[in-house]
Amino acid sequence: MVADLPILEELMGYFFIVGHRGAKGLEPENTLKSIRRALELDVDAVEVDVRVSKDDYPVVIHDETVDRTTNGEGSVAEMSLEELRKLDAGMGEKIPLFEEVLREVHGKAVLFVEFKVPEAVDPVLEKVDELNAWKSVLFISFHQEHLLKVKKYKEDAYIGLIYSKPSDGIVLAKKIGAIAVLPQYRLATEKAVAFAKRLKLMVVPWVVNDLETGRRLKSYGVSGLATDRPDLLIKLRDVV
Repeated sequence: MVADLPILEELMGYFFIVGHRGAKGLEPENTLKSIRRALELDVDAVEVDVRVSKDDYPVVIHDETVDRTTNGEGSVAEMSLEELRKLDAGMGEKIPLFEEVLREVHGKAVLFVEFKVPEAVDPVLEKVDELNAWKSVLFISFHQEHLLKVKKYKEDAYIGLIYSKPSDGIVLAKKIGAIAVLPQYRLATEKAVAFAKRLKLMVVPWVVNDLETGRRLKSYGVSGLATDRPDLLIKLRDVV
């Protein structure tokens, strides 16, 4: 078993950078190549998206279909793992299994796992349990029911609520036992960040790809930033 470090709780003490879909602005998104690039750039965490193949394998891909990110066409949920693995996800990369990504990141950085479909929850949790990676994974979703399912499986698992529209996301996150909110960056106002912090929630806006916006949000006191360009935003981490 790989040592269960770094752990998520360690991120709470300082400003951190999350590689969005690996290093999406530099490599094919949600591929092992993209994830390895993010890790090489010394990100604190890597975020990926998980769906399920027709034969129930958890795979790392953002969209409902393979059309945008691969050389194929069709719905992820209607394709077998074998069919999905034959596709080119960019620069010769394959659509990864969640387990491959988990093992690649574990022990090197925290992993943010976004559930795109409810069917992905149980198989992902089983893989995390097998590796005993609970302390280094944050399970995130736009849908509270996905996160409540995580909590039902393991009460002390870490969850975070994503939102992209003005809402009571901060209050809801606290209500369901989340430790973090992940707002679209325009919603991370100084007032909203202060409110979330009063409720002892981490605030991780997405997706921030320029230093000016990053500096402004850091000045508001956000916990970290999710970015497609960790090569740029990493510069903010050690700036007081």
